Amino acid sequence: MARVSLLLAMRRAVCVVVWLMVGALAAPGRAPGQAALTPADSAILNSQPLKRLVLAPSLLRRLSLLAAGLDREVVLCLQGAVAGDTAQVREFAMPDIVHSSVDAVTPLPCPPATTLAVWHNHPWVGPDSSFGVRTPEDLCSLSQPDLRTVVADSIPFAVVSVGRTAQPIICWWRRVQAVVNRHVKFLPRFPRQWLELPGLPGAASGP
Repeated sequence: MARVSLLLAMRRAVCVVVWLMVGALAAPGRAPGQAALTPADSAILNSQPLKRLVLAPSLLRRLSLLAAGLDREVVLCLQGAVAGDTAQVREFAMPDIVHSSVDAVTPLPCPPATTLAVWHNHPWVGPDSSFGVRTPEDLCSLSQPDLRTVVADSIPFAVVSVGRTAQPIICWWRRVQAVVNRHVKFLPRFPRQWLELPGLPGAASGP
């Protein structure tokens, strides 16, 4: 019986490790009508060796709790360490916010020397047919202003949490994926680069 319990515990541990490793596994496919990559684009792609993002469990929970309770967008600078081609983030710092509303935020830049990913939230307020948003999962995307910011910065990863939902949702992109798809109206989540987490007790939820 003890051996069975140990095996079950090991399987759960493996599942947790896989669940938290939010690597950029999907290839950045070209969007319809996108222009060919310029030499500058190619230089950007080659200069970003980081391919995987790992969120510490405590950080993942804190981000989900924040997104669940916020009714406007904010930005956080995610910090940690690099191991090979993997960014491991454990903490965050909040930059000064110039403007914030339910669907936009203007922060001061995150310091590139200490920031591995830039996080912001999208509060769920209901469907939006103008952007093809029917479910909270659809809102886990980068808008054109988001894409412009990600492309202009040198931060390796962008992370979005959809809050005020029954279950927190988080998704992520490599900066190079934003560069390649920078001409699209909005960049949806990639199939293997998002998580829907268990509901958080006491967290606020939207409509």
